[in-house]
Amino acid sequence: MDAISTTARHDTRVLSLISSGHFLSHFYQLSLPPLLLIWRDEFGVSYAALGTVIALFGLATGLAQIPAGILVDRIGARPLLVGGLIIEALAISAMGFAPSLEMIYVAAVIAGIGNSVFHPADYAILNSSIDSGRMGKAFSIHTFSGHLGGSIAPASIIFLVALYDWQSAVMITGALGLVVAVLIFLQGGILQDELSDASEKNSSSDETPAERVSTARLMLSRQMILFFMFFLLASLTSSGVHSFSVVANVNIHEISFAVAGTALTAYLFASTSGILIGGVIADKATEHHTIALVSFLGSAVIFALFALFKLPDVLLIGLFIIAGLLQGILRPARDMMVRAVAPKGTTGRAFGFVSTGIALGSAIAPVFFGWIIDQQATIWVFWLLAIFTVGGAIIVLEQKRLGRD
Repeated sequence: MDAISTTARHDTRVLSLISSGHFLSHFYQLSLPPLLLIWRDEFGVSYAALGTVIALFGLATGLAQIPAGILVDRIGARPLLVGGLIIEALAISAMGFAPSLEMIYVAAVIAGIGNSVFHPADYAILNSSIDSGRMGKAFSIHTFSGHLGGSIAPASIIFLVALYDWQSAVMITGALGLVVAVLIFLQGGILQDELSDASEKNSSSDETPAERVSTARLMLSRQMILFFMFFLLASLTSSGVHSFSVVANVNIHEISFAVAGTALTAYLFASTSGILIGGVIADKATEHHTIALVSFLGSAVIFALFALFKLPDVLLIGLFIIAGLLQGILRPARDMMVRAVAPKGTTGRAFGFVSTGIALGSAIAPVFFGWIIDQQATIWVFWLLAIFTVGGAIIVLEQKRLGRD
């Protein structure tokens, strides 16, 4: 019993450190949008110019994730995690000294590069540090921490701006990242990764030709390409719901803005709850493909219902809650599936590669769905969400078939 308790305490410490960094990763991402209106008055620029700040941050994160994954597998996850958080925190703080929007662009790119380390580094550490019997719950808590950070970011940054000013607000939040980075560094001895054995660690960050071939072979493998598409379609779905479900519901179902907003809020809370529920299910289940398949197909049916019928308010909100739960339950199972197929020593590269699909989907979805609505084809918002989730289900079936071969 003592050994079990000790292991549980160890896992809790590891998860607390990793989740605190992931919390800040999402906090920083979603603390920027509320500042756009302030920057518009400050710098006298267009909304398109302001949107470029968010786009540059996301693009830098997406492009840097694969190199970050390679470095995680090459030199270890711990130094990358601490270094990435320090870079991101300093870049966010530096925005407070920016004399122009162009300097905020530079800081956003640097912050995005720092942000790129979290998925490859976190998953490499969790994969090697957490007891395998609790891995599903660990993945779910890790994902939940990011959602929590993103959820409280807008209100927190607005509160700090009201209390001080926007420059002080970004410097305070940046300083918080430096404090967390120091804590992770000081407690870093408990964070294991696949290079924790000193005999396996190579001090050089340069890949050998053989390692470059191995990386390319991993990225181009059928399983990894399918996982990239899996993450892309899941991201297109969630980003589509977040960005334009309110507009679509108002136009299609002829409901009030308040009811449409309530439906989205209910979806977000259900999705967050579903992540924690999914972690428990993922630890007990052996067929993670089945969990993913049910989540995708159930969501597809609900999105199709939204496109086919004008639904009463209560039923609409109830279905959004079910869809949110399904999308949340999907995520721990998804992470367990990637873990199962990533060869030893490639966790950083594997998660860095497939997580690029999340960044790509998040960048494409708002523009794409906005264009659909501009074409007076709002009904296609829900049809496309249904198509994306059916596509995800087809990918899961193919992954399951490959796993049997």
